[in-house]
Amino acid sequence: MKVVLIRPNTYDYTNTRLPKKLNKSQGVLQPIGIMQMAAVLREEGIDVEIIDASLYNYSLKQLGDVLKDKNADIVGIGPVMTPNFRDCLWTADVAKKTGALVIFGGPQLSLFPKEVLSYKQVDFGFDGEADYSFPKLVKALRDGKDYRKIGGLIYKEEGKVFCNYPVIVSDINKLPMPAYDLVEMNKYSSIISLHPVVTMMTGRGCPFKCGFCYKLPSDKKYRFRNAVKVVDEIEYLIKKYRIREVMFYDDTLTLNKKNIELMCKEILKRKLRFAWESPTRVDTVDEELLKLMKKSGCKRLRFGVESGDPKILKIMRKQVSHNQVIKIFDICNKLKIETFAYFIIGYVYENKKTMMNTINFAKRIKADWYMFTVATPLPDTPLFEDSVKEGLINPDYWRDYVLLKPVKRIPLLVPNADKYVKKAYFQTYFRISFILRKLFKISSFDELIKLVKGALAILES
Repeated sequence: MKVVLIRPNTYDYTNTRLPKKLNKSQGVLQPIGIMQMAAVLREEGIDVEIIDASLYNYSLKQLGDVLKDKNADIVGIGPVMTPNFRDCLWTADVAKKTGALVIFGGPQLSLFPKEVLSYKQVDFGFDGEADYSFPKLVKALRDGKDYRKIGGLIYKEEGKVFCNYPVIVSDINKLPMPAYDLVEMNKYSSIISLHPVVTMMTGRGCPFKCGFCYKLPSDKKYRFRNAVKVVDEIEYLIKKYRIREVMFYDDTLTLNKKNIELMCKEILKRKLRFAWESPTRVDTVDEELLKLMKKSGCKRLRFGVESGDPKILKIMRKQVSHNQVIKIFDICNKLKIETFAYFIIGYVYENKKTMMNTINFAKRIKADWYMFTVATPLPDTPLFEDSVKEGLINPDYWRDYVLLKPVKRIPLLVPNADKYVKKAYFQTYFRISFILRKLFKISSFDELIKLVKGALAILES
């Protein structure tokens, strides 16, 4: 039985968080989730391939042409998320026309399982982590066995949708290395990274409860990979693909400080030379740890600062203070660790003053990179609940969106929030002091070209 896993391209920009031009210019990184799934399928003796429609910017017609040649019995599509649901559904249309069974996986299946499975082009779905459940379903379908008790499975029977309890993989150290060989590694890139670059994860789960973030079933249990195994994988990638930079995709890399200390020491012990970066939080690092991280190759850290207004930061449930942010950004600047600061503008209860406070605070911390997004109240989040309570959005907005009812972009929670996002980009990136700092740090012509492309994307957005 042949399985093809697809990461969809973006066709619907209705609820994208970034300006379209900026979204396209930032680059495309490996689909680590479906690469991990492919590795488990292959370990179970199942024939599997990957189509990354996003990497090649396939139209639906081009995707159909590529898929026809694969002769897939089963097509897995993911990650299926709320904003990209329509992209995934249109991709499922293409897959269904080839005669394949279609299986969805991703956060959307935890939120709207019955709505998703109401479409004839979606045969099955998974709630939770399907690393082992997906292969069980494939083998059950291949062998004609009962699949109804497979953990996390969502299936249809006699017009009804049934949802099994979501599964969480307890020991992620038992998972095989992602199937790096099933994608064209050298074609992936990031506008701010060295090339070749790769994405990796050292852990799963997130204990924090920020108001704008949807909590997955897998967030309930925090699991970490053995530090030696992580470095084994990095060493393999350096030798096999000449990787120069690793982008860790953990929600909070330094949640387990001891594990990261061990990873850094193992990198130094093996004398591996590469750059790395990751998202983390200002309250999970300190100067001593940052020094060790820098020594082991840490080039950049991404921090969710979110707001420059103390009251709004509290409403966001971020549970950090501006003093903590300032302290850690100052330390990173001193150690020459690049900082990437994320901000949300136009949050519920915001006004012109609070949005300007965010822009001014962004300039105060002197980050190397910034990303500003308009507040998007995703379903089943405190932000969504507050927005509904204040009468700012229809409580059925996302359900209507999933059911393909005619809807526009989810309304702005604060008038002109999108204009303040543009203002934030201009006031941070086009300051003389920022431009001079960037020019002094440029080490190659390729880096200069990337910066120019990024600047043009901001100007055109």
